[in-house]
Amino acid sequence: MKTAGYITTETETGGAGKYPLSIQTLDFIQSQILLLQQLSLIGGNRFVLKEPKDNVPGAVVIDGEVLILSAKPERTTGTKYVSVNTEKEDIEADGEVYKDARTTRTATYSTKKTDECYELNTFNIDFATNTRLATQIKQTPETVLKYISDVLVEKLSSLEISGLTQTQLDGIKTPCLISCKNSIALFGQTNYSIMVRLMGDVVHQELTLQDNQKFVRTFSAGKWGKWGRTTENLHIEVKIVKGTVYLRHHYLPADVSIILLRKKKRSKFRSTGGDNAYSHNKGKRIGRAPKTQYVHFKGIVLSQGAAGQWYVPKCVSVADMRVDGNLIDKEMPTLCKSLIKEGTTVRYPSATIRQEVEGFRVQGLRNFVTNANGRNMQHRGYASIAIQVARQNGNVTKDAGGEMVKLKYRISRKRTRKDGQSGALSDYIWYRSFSLE
Repeated sequence: MKTAGYITTETETGGAGKYPLSIQTLDFIQSQILLLQQLSLIGGNRFVLKEPKDNVPGAVVIDGEVLILSAKPERTTGTKYVSVNTEKEDIEADGEVYKDARTTRTATYSTKKTDECYELNTFNIDFATNTRLATQIKQTPETVLKYISDVLVEKLSSLEISGLTQTQLDGIKTPCLISCKNSIALFGQTNYSIMVRLMGDVVHQELTLQDNQKFVRTFSAGKWGKWGRTTENLHIEVKIVKGTVYLRHHYLPADVSIILLRKKKRSKFRSTGGDNAYSHNKGKRIGRAPKTQYVHFKGIVLSQGAAGQWYVPKCVSVADMRVDGNLIDKEMPTLCKSLIKEGTTVRYPSATIRQEVEGFRVQGLRNFVTNANGRNMQHRGYASIAIQVARQNGNVTKDAGGEMVKLKYRISRKRTRKDGQSGALSDYIWYRSFSLE
């Protein structure tokens, strides 16, 4: 900091307190003020040091310069800038005029852009004073301790155990993550991990095998339940590009397959009372509410690609090789072709005329898809299909599966240009396509 001895300065003749008043002295004082002004940078380059209130001007800091902030106009939602106005003043003394002797710079809120202005969004309007910062600092220990407590609650302790026994496994009821080696065999494997979660009074143990198969069991009412498979990680994605179906999935366990489903109506009878039925049920048929459901279509199993990469799925297995063996290594258009079959139907345009109409039969659709108009006829249709990751039970049935992606296999018509001409249109042509439901 610069200082001057205005009172203590001595002269060669023994005079004291006779500091000379000169231009150099005034410049020295001004340099002291400008140096002190640099303290404003402690709050940042641009901020409102004091907001104007009740016609009392405030103060604003712009890149280390402290300016008076006019009380008018007030800051509103339409204010976009802080405008700076510079005025120079002449001084007349001893018969002379000193040009631009004084410079005054003031700031105001503005809705319009001026020669010297700064965007309001670059300013910190809510400037934190030392008093507010001191209060926040006092509260910091409590805040930090609360954050650390929350983080520690979420974290699980990780352990490595070799030779884990069934008794030890049953006794683990506190949240933790355990990597087990050469331990008790579970589902044919001795190396696996156990994650334990506590939810109220219920303990969950999740078992993860080396091939990413997952099982879970719970401890409640003083005893452990049976291990059950988990399927929430069986996630797949489907996209369609120019009629081609692409599939993407994450890392899948070794015991799951990607299967093709179709939607069909469920029988309205619960049982038929056949030869294997109980004697009191023989010959009876028990009704149930009608509905539709997705079933495994022809036992088709689709190929699996690299985890996280898009690929075109193909058929790798079917339920009956003698009937559907030609579908092996085929893509979705060929696999779903039998859902929409070409055929004819009888139409009665009048009471005396009987006419056969060409078109398509769509599985699950009562109406006939054709160019003709009439009862029980329409110009487009679709069959509902789906792709799902699921565990199979063997006989073309499946266990509870993961996420199901539903699609529509469509038959529609469109017109094309006739003989390459720009204006004329040919007759309708039929085309098949896929879409996400």
